[in-house]
Formats: sequence, C-alpha cells, structure tokens
Amino acid sequence: MLLTPDRYAESTTEELLTEASLGRIGVDHAWVKALLARDPEETARELVAFYMEMDEEIRIDLSAEIFHVLRALRSTVAIPVYIDLLHDAGDDDPSEIYEALAELGAAAIEPLLELHAAEEGTESQVNLEFLLAGLRVEDPRIEALLEARLAVDPADAAINISLYGKASFKEKLEAAIGTLDATSEAYEHEKHEIEFAIDQFAIETIPDAPPPFDVYEAFPEVAPPVFDVLEPVEMLAFLEHPDSDTRRQAVESLGNEQLEEEDLGKIVVLAESDPELSVRAQAWQSLAAAIEDPAIRAKIEEKFADTEAPSAERAGAACALAEGVISDELVAGLKEFYLDPATRAMALKAMWHSLDKRFAEHFPAHLEDEDKEVQRQAIWGAGYLGIGHAAGALEKLFEDPDVRDHALFAYALSCPGEVSRGRAKSMYKKIFDLAGGLSAEEVEIVESAIDQRLSMHGLDPVFHPHHH
Repeated sequence: MLLTPDRYAESTTEELLTEASLGRIGVDHAWVKALLARDPEETARELVAFYMEMDEEIRIDLSAEIFHVLRALRSTVAIPVYIDLLHDAGDDDPSEIYEALAELGAAAIEPLLELHAAEEGTESQVNLEFLLAGLRVEDPRIEALLEARLAVDPADAAINISLYGKASFKEKLEAAIGTLDATSEAYEHEKHEIEFAIDQFAIETIPDAPPPFDVYEAFPEVAPPVFDVLEPVEMLAFLEHPDSDTRRQAVESLGNEQLEEEDLGKIVVLAESDPELSVRAQAWQSLAAAIEDPAIRAKIEEKFADTEAPSAERAGAACALAEGVISDELVAGLKEFYLDPATRAMALKAMWHSLDKRFAEHFPAHLEDEDKEVQRQAIWGAGYLGIGHAAGALEKLFEDPDVRDHALFAYALSCPGEVSRGRAKSMYKKIFDLAGGLSAEEVEIVESAIDQRLSMHGLDPVFHPHHH
C-alpha cells in the first residue's frame, strides 16, 4: 500500500525514513512536519539510529535531511551525528554544523567532554576542544582543556582561547610567548597566533545572535517520489496514487521501461480514462515503447486521428507514433501541434525522437525559450538531430545552471567535427575547456554523449564500452 501524506501521522518514524531512503516518498514539508509532531527525544534517537545504520547500498542518502530535522529538535542525542558529519565534511563549509552545536549551548558540554575523553590521543580531541570553546559557555573543565593545550600547542590553543573569549586568559597567553623556542621554524607562526588572540581581547565584541533556524527552508514544500531510483514494479503502484502529478510522473518514468503486456494494459487504462488531462497525455506518450504491438498501435493511431480529442492527448499519441515510421499525416500533425504553445514542447519532443532531419529547422529558435520545457526539448533536438550551426547557442547555455547538463550533452552530440573513435578524446578535451571544467557528473554526461554519437554513426564507444 502506498504511503501518502495523509498517513504520515500514523506511520512510524522508521517507516518515514525507510520509504524516503528508498525514494518511494518525497522529502518535503509534510514529511518534516510529521517527524516534528512526535516526542522530540524519542524521534532524535530514532533519527540517529537510522543515520548510523545507513550504508553505501542505500538508494538515497538522507544524511543532510536527518541533520536538518535533528537541528530543529535541538537534542544533545544528535551530537554524534554532528561530529560524524564534521569528519566527512572535507572541503564543504561546516558552519551549519557548528551553528547546530552552538544552538545546544551548555547542554552540549557534557556529551562533548565525554567524546573528548573517549578520543584520547587523537586528532579528534583538538577538534572537540575547538567546538567546546565555540560554545562560549564558561566552564572550568573547558578552561582546563584550553590550558593543557596551551602547554603543548600554543598556536592551536590561542585560536580556541580567542574563540572562548574570556579575558582572564590574556596573562597566560602573554606568558606563553616567553616559552616559545625562538630558533624553531614554527616560532613566527606561533607568536603571530598568540598575539592575534591577545589583540582580540581588546576588541569589544557583541556576539551576533544567530537567526532562528527555520527547518522548512531546507526542504521543498512538496516533493515527488524519486522515480529515477524505483523499480518498474514500484512505479506501477503509483499509477493509482491520489495525486495527479505523481501519477503523471510515474507513467512518464514507465515510458523508459520494458513492460509485460499486463502492465502495458494499465498504462492504456490510464491513457483512456484518467480524470486528469496531463496524465492521459503523458500515458499516450509512454506507450511509445509498445509501438510494435498492433493492438496498442491501433489505439494510438486512433487517438492521434481523433480531431475531437483534446490536442494534448493527440500530441501525446503523436509522440508515441514518432518512434515508428513517420507518415505524412504525422508530419502535418506535429507541425500543427508545434504552432500551438500548449503542445509545442510535446511536438518538439516527438520531432527529435523521430530523428527525422526534416524537423531540424524548428529547434534553434527555441534554445532560449521562456517556457523551460520547450527550451529543454529544443536543446535535446539540436543534439539528436545534429544541428551543427546551433553549437554557439548551446555553448552559451553552459552558463545557465538550469540547463547546463542538457546543453553539454546536446553540444557533444552535435558540434561540428569529424566523428571517429580517434577524435573522441580531443572532442572531450575541447568541451572540457569550453565548459570551464566539468564536475564528475558532467564528465559522465559528456562521455556518454560522445559514445552515443559514435554509435549513431555505427562506431564502437570509446569511454564506456561495457555499457553497450
């Protein structure tokens, strides 16, 4: 049975976390609200337990989401998660984690001191002292740690002491300068850090009160299931979801799957009888994979030919037909749908799916279209139809974060240049330079586009031979 938001309140915390980690529910305001409505300490314990048990195999890593909810719960139970996230932060800015600890105030001292004692002789102790000093709560045990650190590592201790901010440390810092080894390579650095800390005491600072933490800002108001990670059998269950947009996304995802006859029948039922037009239109599109099935093809052709039917449904059927033989009727129909802004995106999608160069003229004009879906289909069309003269316009889109990945893929498919296995790596290098470098995800996008371009010319791939 699908877990829908109206049932979140009666679900266990573990169910909410498990379903989210499997991608079967979206992590949004309703999900957060359901978690915050429970006993705070009990919920914090369950969140921490779930976090600690997450492994590499999990479909969706909920670390960030769990952190935000724990921060909203303000429980010291969360400290081991915060420390673990600090260890994993790497080059990421850890300030949010520091703020979460600071919000716990004096309540954080005891758990942090226990962790400090347990980490005897490790680098973690130094980090924990920094966190304790950053709480800016006067406590003799913290001061003892700061003094002990001053004796063995004056520069590190000075940073923590200036953070702690208690003026009685000034004399101890001044005395520490006299104990430094003036012949040591570290002398200037250590002396500078201590003098800087001493100067801080002379500056009157009123600590900024951090803005109140609004957990909902970290989450979308409504988020759909993550269909990309679901198995077809899971997607099929969503065809009966009460929310029409969720049904539409489910049937869209199913369009990429090889389905059994019985399951295709469920999509036909949706195409013919769903109460929502957008769902019906998408269901017709998703029947493209079954275009070879005579019975289904007949239904699609009938819908396309039915001039009394809503144009969105007919355009959806045209998208499915574009996967097969392109008839003159289909060409005329697609041009008609293209002229109507309401069905233009579907018409462009069908045109490029057909790989028919007759449609090439329709794409360049929409590469900067205000309608984001029209723009996306225009970009893909410029790529798949190999519209070389659109390369400059696609290159400009590398600067637009909303469509950069689409533009990279399309550019790699269509930019002018010899298509050969020998030229593949230099084409990759050219795109890398034009794009100002590529993230790991973008490397994958560009490599797979170049491989696809090679296979469209009957050549073996270069970057991912095992994928084919």
